[in-house]
Amino acid sequence: MKRPFFVAAVMSIAAVYLSLYAKLYIVIIVGIMVFTGFLIYLKKTGIPGFYVIFIMMFPIMCLRTEVSMEKLCYQGQLSDKTHIAYVNGYIADIKQSENGYAVYIRNAFVMPDSWGRQFKSGLVVYSEKRFANPGDEVKIKVTLKDFNIPSNEGQFNARKYYTSLGFNYCADLSDIVNIQSGSSYISSIYRFADSIKNIYKNVYSEQNAGIMQSIVLGDRSGLDDDVKRMYQKNGISHILAISALHVSLVGMFIYDWLKKRIARIASACFSTFLIISYLCMTGYSASASRAVIMILVYMLADVLGRTSDMANTLGIASVILLWINPYNLINSAFWLSFLAVAGIIYIKPILSDDRTILIYIRRPDKKNAGFFQLILFRIADSVITGMCVTIATLPVILIISGQIPAISLFLNVIVIPLMSLIMISGIFTGIAGMLSLEAAYFFAGAGGYILDFYYKLCSLSSHFKYAVIVTGTPDTARVFLYFAVLIIWICVHIILMNKKFDAVCIALLVCVLTGLHYNINSDMKIAMLDVGQGDSIVMHTKEGMNVLFDGGSTSKKNVGRYTIYTYLKYCGVRSLDYVFISHPDKDHVNGIYELIELCDNTFEIGTVVLPGIRQTTAVKKQDCDDMSKLERTLKAAGINVVYADAGDSIKSGEFSVKCMHPCEGYDYESANDYSAVYLVEYGYFSMLMTGDAEKKAEKCIVEDANRMAGDAGESARFMSVNILKVGHHGSKGASSEEFLSYVKPENALISCGAGNSYGHPHMETLQRLSGIGAKVYRTDESGEIAVRVRDGSYKIEVFKALKG
Repeated sequence: MKRPFFVAAVMSIAAVYLSLYAKLYIVIIVGIMVFTGFLIYLKKTGIPGFYVIFIMMFPIMCLRTEVSMEKLCYQGQLSDKTHIAYVNGYIADIKQSENGYAVYIRNAFVMPDSWGRQFKSGLVVYSEKRFANPGDEVKIKVTLKDFNIPSNEGQFNARKYYTSLGFNYCADLSDIVNIQSGSSYISSIYRFADSIKNIYKNVYSEQNAGIMQSIVLGDRSGLDDDVKRMYQKNGISHILAISALHVSLVGMFIYDWLKKRIARIASACFSTFLIISYLCMTGYSASASRAVIMILVYMLADVLGRTSDMANTLGIASVILLWINPYNLINSAFWLSFLAVAGIIYIKPILSDDRTILIYIRRPDKKNAGFFQLILFRIADSVITGMCVTIATLPVILIISGQIPAISLFLNVIVIPLMSLIMISGIFTGIAGMLSLEAAYFFAGAGGYILDFYYKLCSLSSHFKYAVIVTGTPDTARVFLYFAVLIIWICVHIILMNKKFDAVCIALLVCVLTGLHYNINSDMKIAMLDVGQGDSIVMHTKEGMNVLFDGGSTSKKNVGRYTIYTYLKYCGVRSLDYVFISHPDKDHVNGIYELIELCDNTFEIGTVVLPGIRQTTAVKKQDCDDMSKLERTLKAAGINVVYADAGDSIKSGEFSVKCMHPCEGYDYESANDYSAVYLVEYGYFSMLMTGDAEKKAEKCIVEDANRMAGDAGESARFMSVNILKVGHHGSKGASSEEFLSYVKPENALISCGAGNSYGHPHMETLQRLSGIGAKVYRTDESGEIAVRVRDGSYKIEVFKALKG
C-alpha cells in the first residue's frame, strides 16, 4: 500500500460525515462493510496486516466526533431566556467587531449559574471595551447565547461557521472576575502583529492596508467590503486569506536556506519554531494549518533522509485537523484547501501527461531554451494548474457563492505569480517599519503598486457581461455525482492510461457541470422571505421569469444585501424582470435601494412597478417625499418605471399579475391607504398580495368588485384565492371580516419580526383568519415560507421545519 495515510484520511472524512449526519445503525453497518472489505483486500494482495491500523481510523474518528459533540450540549437551547455563566480560559485572539471587540477563547470551562452542568467549549465573547490581551487567562461572567442560524435559503449560517472554527457559543460580557497575564511568548506574538498593523496603516492607503493586513496577518477586520466583493466576484478572493501556497514557499525557503548553513536538525527546529509562531499569529486557519503540517512532515522526512509523498502528507494533515476539531469537515476553507492540493496531485498529471495527452506543453530544456519559451511554458503550466484546482474545487465554490467566476482562470494567471512579491513586500515592510518608517515606505512600494494593479484589473473585468456566470447553489445529489465521475476518471486513468476514456470522462464531467445549478423543482415557486419586520416575496416561474414584491425591513440591517440578494444568488437569479413596490415605507423598500446599488454585470433589475397615485392635500408630506426619492433613485439608475392602476395587468404564459388597488378616483390619506394590491395567478392557482393595505383599501376593493358585478347584472362576487398575503403584517386594522369573506383564502401568510414592538400579528386578526378556516403561516415562527405550484396543485413548505 503506497499511500496508507491517504486511506486513513478518507476513512476519517467518512467517519466524521456519517457521525454528524447519519443514524447510528448506518454508521455501524458502513463500518463493518469497510472493515470486512479491507481485510479481504489485504488477504488477496498480501499486504502486511499492520496496515489495518489505517482502516481503524474509521471507528476511532467516530468516537472522537461523538466526544466533540458533547461541546454542543446546549446549542440551540439558549434563545428562550437569559443564561448566566462563568467562563474560565485563555484568550486565543481579539478582533475589533462592529460594536466593540470580539474575544476568542478556546477550550474554555463554562460553569452555568444554576441552570445546567459544567462543560468545555470554545466561546466568542463580545465586549464594548478591550479588557485583556491574547494569552491572558480570564475568569468572566457572561450571558451565554447561540450564534444565529439562517431563516432563509442562501443566508449565512453563523452557528455552522463558528462551530467549524471550534467556537460553539457566543456571549456578552457581564462582569470581569479575574485576569492573569498569560504566556509572554503568546502576548509578544500578538503585540508584534499589532505593531505590523499600525505600520501598514501608516505606509499604505486605507484600502491597501486592509488588504495587506488580511494577506499577511489573516486579520480581515480592516478589509473594505467593496474590495472584498470585487475580489469574490472576479474569483481572486483566495488571495485575501493566508495563502497556504506562500506559507509553504516561505517555510520551505527558510528551512532550505538554514540547512545549508547549520545542522539539519537545528535548521528544522528553528524553522518549526518560526512557522508555528506565524501560524499562531495568523489565527490557525484551515488552509494555513494544512500548509504548516505538510511543511513539518517534509522537514521530518528530510531530517530522516526520506522523501515525502504529497498525497500521504495531505492525508496526515487532514487526519490531524479532523482529530483536533471534527467540525473542520463543515468548514469551506478546509475543503477548498485540501481539494486544491488534491487537484494538483491527481488531475494535473492527467492533463499534462504525454501518454494520454489532453493538454500538453512540452517542458523546455533550460540549457537550450530561450527566455520567451520558458515564459510561455510557465504561463501554460499556470493555466493548467489553475484548471486542475478549478475542476477539483468547483462544486464547493458553487455551494459557497452560487456563481462561477469564469474570468478567474485568466486573472489568476496574472494574480498568483505576483502574490509572492506582495507577500515579500508585506513581510519586509513590517520588519523594516520596526526600525524606520522611511524604510517601510521603500519596501511597501512594490506591494502597494501591485494591489492597485489588481484593483484596476478587477474594475476592468467587471465590464464584461459574462465574466461571472450565476448558477445558484447545486443540490447535494448533483455534487456527489460530480465527484463520483471525477474519482472514477482518476482511478481508471491510473489503471488504463487510455486517452479515449479520458475524453469520455471529461465529456461526462461537462454534462454533470451543466446540471450544477439551482432548480426550482416545480412549475412555479413563491418564497416569502423572513426579513423580520418587513415584507419581501420572490416568485420564480419555470419559464425563467423572476418577480419581486417589496423588499424591506425595520428590524434587520442590510436586508437587501444579506437576505434578499443572497437568496437570489442561491437561486441563480441574474435579473429581476419585475419589482412590484406596494408603497414607499422603509419596511417595504429599504432593501430595494440596496439591490439597486448591487446592479452590475451579474445582476440587473428590469422594470419597477409603482402604484398609480395622485397627490392629495390629506396625504402626509413624508409619504410624498418618500415616493419622490424612490422615483429619482430608480431613474438615476436607468431602471424602467411604470405605474399600475386597478385593472392593469401583465401576463407571461400561465403567469399573470393584475392590479386590484388603488381603485380609480380613490382618495388616500396615507401610504398604507394607497398600498398596491395585486392578484397573482398561475393556471388554477391564485394568491393575493396586499402590501400594507388596511380596511379602507379593502373596502374599496370589495365595493369595486361589487360595482363591476352590478354593471354586469351579476350578484356579489367572491374571489376565493388559494393564498392571502395578510395585509400590514397581521395588524388588527387589516383583514376585515368583510374582506376575508370576499377573498375566502385557504391559507394566509404573515410576514413579521419575532417579538416586534407592534405586537404583529394581532390576536383579533388571527381569530378572524381562524374563523374563515384559513391556515396561518408566519415568518417569525417558520422563517422563509415557500409555496411550490405544480400541475394545478400547490404545497407550502417552511424553512425552519425543513432544516430542523
